Amino acid sequence: MSQIAVRLSEAELGMLDSAVARGDFRSRAEAVRAGVRLLARDLREARIEASYRSAYGATPLAEDEQVALDAAAAFAGDAAW
Repeated sequence: MSQIAVRLSEAELGMLDSAVARGDFRSRAEAVRAGVRLLARDLREARIEASYRSAYGATPLAEDEQVALDAAAAFAGDAAW
């Protein structure tokens, strides 16, 4: 495993130390590794979302698909959550 140096603001370090003190993580290093994993997941999901958006933009919906999508959107907008 490699080691790196990271500079954090006092506020960021305070949040990190608070998470460790609460027992959310065993150490600062564990918390940082968890943060890196979350960042990697978010970036991967953003790339997947962009790929879907691009693919659907390149292939127009068939008329029946658009009607179904419009109906679902209308239902979602009218639903009482």
